[in-house]
Amino acid sequence: MRFEHWWFTLPLRLKSIFLRRRVERELACELEFHLEHKIEEGIAAGLSPQEARYRALRAMGGLEQKKEEMRDTRRVNWLTDFLADVHYAFRSLRRTPGLTLFVIVTLALGIGMTATPFSMVDALIFRPYPVANPEDIVSLSSTTHDDRFGTFSYREYLDLRERTKSYDGVIAHTAARAVGVSARPDETPHIRGGVLVSGNFFQVLGVEPTVGRAFRIDEDEVPGRDAVVVLAPSFWHREFASDPAALGRKIRLNGKEFTVIGVAPEKFVGLSLFTRPDFYVPLAMASTFATDPEKRFFEDRDARELMVKGRLAPTASLTTARREIEGVAQAFAREHPTFHRERGATVHTQFEMRTRGDDVNWKFSVIFAILALAVLLVACTNVAGLLLSRARTRTREVAVRLALGAGRSRLIRLLLTESLVLTVFGGLGGLVVGYLGIELLRTFQIPSELPVTIPFRMDGRILVVSLATSVLCALFCGLVPALRSTRMDLAGGIKSAESDDSGKKRLWGRNALVVAQVATSLMLLTASFLMARSFHHDLVRGTGFSRERLLLARFDPRLVQYGAAETERFYQLLSDRVRELPGVEQAALTQSPPLGLDAFESVSFVPEGFEMPRDRESFTSAMDVIDPGFFATMGIPILRGRGFRSTDTASTPQVAVVNERFAERYWPESDAVGQRFWLDARAGTSVQIVGVAKTIPYRSTSEDPTEFVYLPLAQHPKARMVLLLKTSGDPLQWTESLKGAVRAIDANLPLVELRTYEDLYRYHAVEGPAVAIRLVSTMGAIGLLLAVAGLYGLVAYNVSRRTREIGIRMAIGAAPTNVLRLVIGKGLLLVGLGTVLGLAMGFGVEKLMNSMLFNTGGIDFVAYLVVVPAMVLVTVLAAYIPARRASKISPTIALRWE
Repeated sequence: MRFEHWWFTLPLRLKSIFLRRRVERELACELEFHLEHKIEEGIAAGLSPQEARYRALRAMGGLEQKKEEMRDTRRVNWLTDFLADVHYAFRSLRRTPGLTLFVIVTLALGIGMTATPFSMVDALIFRPYPVANPEDIVSLSSTTHDDRFGTFSYREYLDLRERTKSYDGVIAHTAARAVGVSARPDETPHIRGGVLVSGNFFQVLGVEPTVGRAFRIDEDEVPGRDAVVVLAPSFWHREFASDPAALGRKIRLNGKEFTVIGVAPEKFVGLSLFTRPDFYVPLAMASTFATDPEKRFFEDRDARELMVKGRLAPTASLTTARREIEGVAQAFAREHPTFHRERGATVHTQFEMRTRGDDVNWKFSVIFAILALAVLLVACTNVAGLLLSRARTRTREVAVRLALGAGRSRLIRLLLTESLVLTVFGGLGGLVVGYLGIELLRTFQIPSELPVTIPFRMDGRILVVSLATSVLCALFCGLVPALRSTRMDLAGGIKSAESDDSGKKRLWGRNALVVAQVATSLMLLTASFLMARSFHHDLVRGTGFSRERLLLARFDPRLVQYGAAETERFYQLLSDRVRELPGVEQAALTQSPPLGLDAFESVSFVPEGFEMPRDRESFTSAMDVIDPGFFATMGIPILRGRGFRSTDTASTPQVAVVNERFAERYWPESDAVGQRFWLDARAGTSVQIVGVAKTIPYRSTSEDPTEFVYLPLAQHPKARMVLLLKTSGDPLQWTESLKGAVRAIDANLPLVELRTYEDLYRYHAVEGPAVAIRLVSTMGAIGLLLAVAGLYGLVAYNVSRRTREIGIRMAIGAAPTNVLRLVIGKGLLLVGLGTVLGLAMGFGVEKLMNSMLFNTGGIDFVAYLVVVPAMVLVTVLAAYIPARRASKISPTIALRWE
């Protein structure tokens, strides 16, 4: 019955909203008709027209009262009242354009500064995979003592797929890797990014190709049989002009022909955050894209290159899946103890995978988001202070409304609507500021062989967050002024246009807001200065190796189907020829240069003479494979022993060079030169340490010293290597000479990457930190500006309230300096309280930054010695200007002021 009544009255309610004037006219006509009818009845009963009208009005309860009753029955008053409040808010704010503009700009800066880091946090942590039901996708990880996010081998993946029952499907894929793409056999390949995936990859993820089909399960069963490829939409648009006839055509990948069978949908950009693959090929074709010639991808259980994911079954929980995979890992250890000793497995959610402890990107985004919220807090406190001051000027208006019968809740809604209008415009401006900030971040270039996509964007999720932020700002900024404005003495409020509450409570709200502004601004400035100091420290510390006049070129002979012997011969010829080039002083080969973006491989080992802990049988360390010229080319000194020699070949005993940190940890009381360690386990290959090199940073310029092992290329051949040339001048002048040397060996072999080493250094030590410093410094500057404006406004407001008092003081003999001290003293007190609170907040932020980003070894007192006096000086100046104006008040004018 209730639904039927609601459905019957819906047209009237809609008309009351969209055709309000027409409905009001109809209501007035209807009531007039009933009134006239009752008047006619009264006249027929012998009453005079005046008496009949009087009795008719009494019987109906009054026309206006009856209209209100009829309007209430429609139950749309909340909306009509809101629309009326919005209309009134525009009229009211139009009368104070300066204050309105200042509030909107303030909120736009605050909300805009949150939109940019929120987009970073969303992209790096919360944005779901671009697949169907992404919340069901979990990651299966191999675990060791040193790594809880390891990968699996192909054999392990097959066992996981067969033995686990908690999933509707288990998939495997590799990271994007450089692949040589060409249309013809005689064409020089150009580099694109490809991903190897299991045959059920698209089906399990719920991704349906827009053109053609996905892989069939049987196309991933026989190694090397089905050379098929699914294109990414960007590759299809670029290489085939979005032609559906591309299906069935052939493209050459690493020299082998593949048949195009499908095109992935536009919304599916892969599972990686920063790289967008150009195509997908089945795991069965892995031999064409093998990365380690020493490993057999399909047979070796320790050839771990695959990331494994699963879609949880509706009946399975995350806890059940974790217990199950732990049991599978224990079975692996029993069945294959050589490869699974000290190795387990677990299941991670997307959130856990993206908040790994070794990933600094999400940590930066969280720090930025916290600081951005601080900026928003400063902006909101500033706006709240302004609205409190504005509310004082509207005392008589509010008192009159209350006297006429308006309810307090109704007035609070009216005042909150004005705040909402301001924050909506501020939110729109904030979207513009946030969009500009995000676009600025997207212009940042990361030196990489494959294009790196900055995943930050202004999408619907950020719009919703910004909208919610605007509503919260409206409540924060407007609720307290609205509550205080409607709590007053009506008689006093009607007599005076401004309230002047007596006692110590009259300014406590504004004082608290200013203290919060000063404290938060001090914290922001401290954070920006700490970050700048940290990166400046890294610049001063340097890298410990030579980076000037170095040219970096990456090669991968597998792109043109080179075998192991051909690859070894290519690198030997390349090294000999580039050393003969005029102006080339040194040349070297390395698998992963320091500060490169590639992940360093690790080596498991058991050091000689070191007592192993009971819970583990080996240690792991980052490693690099290099040739004999590496240390001289990079300028890395050998502190003890020797580097590699040409006599360290595959037929001689295996040797290694370790860094000083490695030597100090495992042989602290003896010389590491001459010591040995065993690869993988104590029964593994014996390796003798022949030299100790200086410890240098590898992953970033700010990393803590870590153990590192160098192995000779002749004893551990790799296909994918980087050539380093030390030149006598600008290294870019030797690019053509290098390309000529490569063409002389093989004209079809592409350079995967070519850049100066200085590019890598600038990214790690200059350009990357500069982006972070600029962002945090901008937040600090905006926070300081808003805090200065808030303090200035408070002192000026205090002066305006005490004008008559100041005039009396000066009239009875107070000197201008006394007035100056009187007024500025209050500002200094607030600055002092804000500084003390800001120092506590600064210590907390410094501790947070040390734990997440960098470690300065304790409290950086220099930062506080610089920031605190500067902050105090600027805020005191903000209080001094209105205080000086107060000291020049004329007593005669002040006494006539009221």
